[in-house]
Parts: sequence; structure tokens; C-alpha cells
Amino acid sequence: MFTDDMVHRALQTWCDNVVAVGKVHAEGGDVHAFATRVLSDNYDYDKGKVLFKPTLTYGAQTFRGTKEGALSYFVGGNEGFPDDKGFKLKPWVKVWYSKLDYILHGDLAIVHCNVHFIGEDDSHIFVNKSFVFKECSDGRVRIVLHQSSLPYQP
Repeated sequence: MFTDDMVHRALQTWCDNVVAVGKVHAEGGDVHAFATRVLSDNYDYDKGKVLFKPTLTYGAQTFRGTKEGALSYFVGGNEGFPDDKGFKLKPWVKVWYSKLDYILHGDLAIVHCNVHFIGEDDSHIFVNKSFVFKECSDGRVRIVLHQSSLPYQP
């Protein structure tokens, strides 16, 4: 049964992983291996299905239903996804969530919030996020839906 605490831990883990991927890249580490582990640990690509719509995608590659597509969005370098630059490589030095609301439903948490990103260059952006977190059979919480968009600017 999903709890309030699990929602906060899952979101904080997601935020911390954005910073961690950029740090591994900035320090010259194996960012592909690290990001692949982050995806396995935190998204249900390996044993289930994930609906993922990243912020900066469009056309035929808007949705990333495979781990390969998600990895490309996060770290780039995949010829099959030529427009991906590696969103998590900036590096982001601080990431947090705000304006959180959610529904708990059995082994699921349906969440929306804003996520703020501070870059090493002191840039600040925020995006609107929707997640569905699932408590999986191995006891880990993983993402089964991740939708991200820039706020509407009329």
C-alpha cells in the first residue's frame, strides 16, 4: 500500500538522480552505465511498461516507451535519437519539487508537481511533471508513467 512518505521519497530520489547523473558525467565517469542503473532501479522498463513523455521531444520520437529511448533522452549519444542532447548532463546542481498533489491508489501513487532545476551556470528552469509510481513485487518503487512539459506561456 502506497503511503505519503513513499511519494516524497520517490520524488526526492528522482530529483537526486538528476543531479547524480550530471555529476558522474562532469567527473568523467561512465554516465551510460550509471544512467542505465538509475533507469533499472527507478523505472519499470525491465519488468513492465513505462509511459514516458519527456519535456523536449517532438514528432515521431515524442514518447519513449523503451529503456533505450529514455536513456538517450537522459544522456544522449544514440544515433537512433539524433535530437537528444542528454538533458541530465547539464549538469544540474540542485533539483527539487513544489506544488505537489497526489492520489494514493493501492500500490500506485498518481502525482503532479513542478520540478525546479538549477544549473551549474546558475540557470533556473521549472517544468510541470506527472508521475505514476508503482510499488513493484520486489518492494522497490518504480515509475510507470512520467510526463513532463514546459509551463504554458500565453
